[in-house]
Amino acid sequence: MDTVALQGFNWSEFAAYLGLGLLMLMGLSGSAIGLAVAGSAVTGVREEKRAQALAVSLLPGTQGLYSFAVGFLCLQNLAGESPEKWFLTVLACGICTGGACLFSGWYQGVVCAAGITSMTQERLAMGVALLLAVIVEFYAILSFAFSALMLFR
Repeated sequence: MDTVALQGFNWSEFAAYLGLGLLMLMGLSGSAIGLAVAGSAVTGVREEKRAQALAVSLLPGTQGLYSFAVGFLCLQNLAGESPEKWFLTVLACGICTGGACLFSGWYQGVVCAAGITSMTQERLAMGVALLLAVIVEFYAILSFAFSALMLFR
């Protein structure tokens, strides 16, 4: 690789877009995985419980929304008056929120699927299944809030 070609390379900008890419990759993937796991559990539900099961299965989709919102806030800061001061913050927000949403969405899907199975077997009420799933989501909300605090400091 020619070192002359790297002299004009902006590493800070690269870090920011790497952070945005990781944010979208991990956050949206977490939602997709969670929705697939929870949605698979809905396929075996009796018709009279299907609407409740479907409502529970949609919860992992919120992690993708949190990732998108943080990405939007990051882009606003990068388009501001002094974007160079935001490059590392955007990388940190991408890793923080993206990672949390990946695992939160994935495991929320697992919890939702278990809740749907228990609802079908009438061992668990819908409210309890929702509560258990929301506890997992809380950590995605914390990462979203922390990223927002970093971006608005």
